[in-house]
Amino acid sequence: MLNQLKQILLKDSITDIFLVGFVDIEDGIAEFNYDLKYLYFEIGSEYIKFESINQFSLLRFDIVNSIKFNYEVDPDMIKAKASISEIVLNNTTAIGNNIVKLLFYDFDEIRNTCAAVEMVLANGQVIFIDPSFYFGINIGGTEKKRIWEENYSGFGTVTISKIEI
Repeated sequence: MLNQLKQILLKDSITDIFLVGFVDIEDGIAEFNYDLKYLYFEIGSEYIKFESINQFSLLRFDIVNSIKFNYEVDPDMIKAKASISEIVLNNTTAIGNNIVKLLFYDFDEIRNTCAAVEMVLANGQVIFIDPSFYFGINIGGTEKKRIWEENYSGFGTVTISKIEI
């Protein structure tokens, strides 16, 4: 899995980041209800899917060809996705948005799970993905990483698996 991931990251940069959820229309007003259990990074024609599992204590990741909606919605609701790249990325023009380093905290290669993921982009931006947020995945930068480290420090020694692109 890591070799496949590295090959994808060598070819392309982050083009978009998506949340999934559903749209509920009430009194003519549509509301997007997101599901923070899932987060998708679009890289070229493929996606890195992150999923918060084990009651939001682990992050599972996989490489997929499209965004999946792994849940049912009521007949009057519509499955939906929303781009959050304008919120997360410092520069959305894809200049420097290629991942040059990936760090997996407490990585389990057999299950493709970890306690958190840190991405370092060519433009210097750090993206930290924390699955232990109460409502699912939380995403941020170095400040988010610092908070995660403080909260996770009671679990013992953390091993870091690194991929440099």
